[in-house]
Amino acid sequence: MAYYSLVASLPSLQIGDEPPFTTEEYVDNCAQWVTERETEILRKVLLQEPDIAPCPLCKTVYDLECQIRNAVARQRGQKLGIDFKEYLQPHDGFSGQIETFVADAMNQTDPVELEQYLDRGRWKLAEELVGQDPFGFEKVLAYGIQLKIVDRWNRMDVSAGKEKLEAVITANTEKEEKSDESDHPSDQTDFMEN
Repeated sequence: MAYYSLVASLPSLQIGDEPPFTTEEYVDNCAQWVTERETEILRKVLLQEPDIAPCPLCKTVYDLECQIRNAVARQRGQKLGIDFKEYLQPHDGFSGQIETFVADAMNQTDPVELEQYLDRGRWKLAEELVGQDPFGFEKVLAYGIQLKIVDRWNRMDVSAGKEKLEAVITANTEKEEKSDESDHPSDQTDFMEN
């Protein structure tokens, strides 16, 4: 089914812009236009609501995201020299494009640039979901996926992120210091025991 009015009314999106509405608002608005089954698909994919009956489109999106996560785990495991196999999840299909953009992303030294690479890859995969019908439901879903990416980047706060990172590092450092103190008695105790 084609959704000419709905698709034509959607404002353009770009990573870094403020989203025109939240993902939840988008799903609620689309519910007026699309079928009940398609609304369930939007809720499943965009809002991570519990599984619905088998849905080929949901499975496609899941498989793409799963391959991205597996590729990230594989790249990180190889860089760190650890066994990554326990982190891999099964998925159908294989995309060389995903492997390429994840490898490019993992070559970034700045974590923000790494995340941007991954989300630009997700953005392109969403566009490819549309296929030959630019007014079909796949376009409605792809727009929602892209909106979710825009919304995610809009909610990021660099200074708050740095504060959280510093808090984690401080907490981990304090744990190490306490652990070192309990593992290694003071010199005075060692002397007295000898």
